[in-house]
Amino acid sequence: MDAAAVTRRFGLGEAVRVWLEEAADLPLPEGGVPVAPPERARAAVAPLGLAPGDAEELVAAWPDAGWPVELLWVVERMYARLADDLARGRREWRDWPVLVEAADVRVRCAVLVALAAAVPLLRAHHAAHGVPEEVSAATVADTGRHVAQTRTMYGRLGLETSTWMALHFRGGLYELGRLQYEPNRAGAEGPVAWYPREEAARRGPEWAWGAPVLRLHIPVMGRLDAARVGESLGRARGFFRAHLGVDYPLASCSSWLLDPQLAEYLPESSNIVAFQRRFTLVEEEREVSGDADVFRFVFWRPRVEVEAVPQRTRLERAVVAHLRSGRHWRVRTGWLRLD
Repeated sequence: MDAAAVTRRFGLGEAVRVWLEEAADLPLPEGGVPVAPPERARAAVAPLGLAPGDAEELVAAWPDAGWPVELLWVVERMYARLADDLARGRREWRDWPVLVEAADVRVRCAVLVALAAAVPLLRAHHAAHGVPEEVSAATVADTGRHVAQTRTMYGRLGLETSTWMALHFRGGLYELGRLQYEPNRAGAEGPVAWYPREEAARRGPEWAWGAPVLRLHIPVMGRLDAARVGESLGRARGFFRAHLGVDYPLASCSSWLLDPQLAEYLPESSNIVAFQRRFTLVEEEREVSGDADVFRFVFWRPRVEVEAVPQRTRLERAVVAHLRSGRHWRVRTGWLRLD
């Protein structure tokens, strides 16, 4: 299949063409892509944790005899990418096609079809490492949260965060209760800040660049209840030692939620303030803007539009007042020691 011709037919853009060309020669597991037939689509979709309306629309758009062969090839290449990364233990960050702007719902659903087909692969990988069924199920079901967020942000079915969800499906992230954990290494990368190499080494081997560190992430829905956060943190170190065979004494978090400016607006009893106090912030010379992240996760808006958002809660009012005063939110990195 010609990747350039496929992207032209569906208007997918240059980044998607490059991605497909890189995935074009990846091998498929024996048996090919196990896309469920239309009559079993509902069962295939169930593990993704979609809201009922999203699940119904995906089932209605499921591959059938009328699907273009070029689009089936896109699903195949996505599945091959997931299978190859999982088999080789590649958990590093990898960009994925973002198809949410496509007019054809089948194009927007291609990634969801590929993820649904890959659920048995991931479940088998988890089982081989002794990962409990409830952890495996919760990790996969995070898909539904992101589909719901895409629906709110763009008004249509799709998955704007395909790059993020692909990390789950290649064994690069695990959901333990309220929080998610990404096995990684200490060091600065993208929005993640860290101490300069000499300072990190002086702090001890646990902080040295390249040392095992869990990057902590916060699912997009739900309150940061202190008891649930504590329960999750208490499980993390033992879980990864038992199931991945690596000891992670530290966890880091890079988020707008760690911006100390939030404490200027929120009460001492705030769950966000309590969450911040668990971490030691990494001082950094640069500033990473968090305005877009705040609008994405507080208002579920793809752009910063101060005059277009509601101000129903204390947090929503704080976000708007801060920006109207001419200030900005920042992404900050902090770390904590795991029990």
